[in-house]
Amino acid sequence: MTEFLVLSVHDFRSRRKTSVHFITRELARKGHTRFFSVGLSRLSEYRGDTRFDLRDRANMIETVDGVECALWRRIWHPFRLNNPRFHRIEKAMFHFYRQTMSSLLRRWIRNADAVFVESGMAAIFIPDIRRLNPKARIIYLASDDLETIGCANTIKSSFSRYFDQIDLIRLPSRFLLEGLPHGRSSIFAPHGIDRSIAQKRYESPYGTRLRGVSVGSMLFDPEFFNIAAAERPDIDFHVIGAGQAVSGLHALKNIIVHNEMPFEQTLPYLQHANFGIAPYRDAGMPRYLLDTSLKLRQFGLFGLPAVCPGFAVGDQAGRFGYQPGDTISIAAAIDAACSNTTPVEIEAPSWEEIVDRLLHPEAYPEFRFAG
Repeated sequence: MTEFLVLSVHDFRSRRKTSVHFITRELARKGHTRFFSVGLSRLSEYRGDTRFDLRDRANMIETVDGVECALWRRIWHPFRLNNPRFHRIEKAMFHFYRQTMSSLLRRWIRNADAVFVESGMAAIFIPDIRRLNPKARIIYLASDDLETIGCANTIKSSFSRYFDQIDLIRLPSRFLLEGLPHGRSSIFAPHGIDRSIAQKRYESPYGTRLRGVSVGSMLFDPEFFNIAAAERPDIDFHVIGAGQAVSGLHALKNIIVHNEMPFEQTLPYLQHANFGIAPYRDAGMPRYLLDTSLKLRQFGLFGLPAVCPGFAVGDQAGRFGYQPGDTISIAAAIDAACSNTTPVEIEAPSWEEIVDRLLHPEAYPEFRFAG
């Protein structure tokens, strides 16, 4: 049986689901799969780590949905130091973190036939993977650009230095190619979809009022809801899993805040909403977000019109843009979404095909990059 290892700052057991979770589920259908989560510490917990509720299950092995899971928790973990004068200290912290790597992670690396490394802190282990298991295929999951998500200089420089040790780069957006040394080892594999989740019927969690729903905390802009809820008191705005960002929300009766919940529990909220909301901050958004926003893709899967900043509209039907902070454009976008009668559909491959592209890239030459 093929042995797969996934290395990420996410945890497979987390309530919030990202692309790496769906990829891992498909891998588990094809071979023995392990998921190792890095970067959890008392420091990250203090700063609002989304894996906080898993801390009591750290540093042990637990099998969930056929996947062996491990969460590496320490007292501290290396972090970015913005002052260039402290670059050597930053580099030393990351070096020590690698040198004191969990013995479990070492064993799992040695046993793997293929190691999937997600962008972020996990990227610092690329040379260690190659050293510990020269025969393993290293597949890099470029979920985000390292510069965009504010990675430490040590992570970025290490990624560039050892880039050619990677066998395959998964790009969910062609725009992510811009942040790579070259594209010769890359393959285009966008976010997949599982159409079966939208084909099921869920009981509505809402009342009879109009409702919009937002899921997740990425670049969450609370000001959108403060403006929208005041402008449209006839609409309930449901905010799910926004984390600490909800502290910026005004105490308006039609803003309903929900704690983070398992992915499956969010599905009724999506299926029975009138429109979805992707309230991204206007923070110099990268172009690749047009392709990689899972929440926008999930809205499309359920046929929901989406309200989002203009920079996230792209050429997708059913997205209605606004200017962050602008009352008139926000009200207009909501009006347009509520009155939309054009069917919203999404075209995307299944997650099964996406994983097949990563395991057998030779079968998909049309999605490879020349340079």
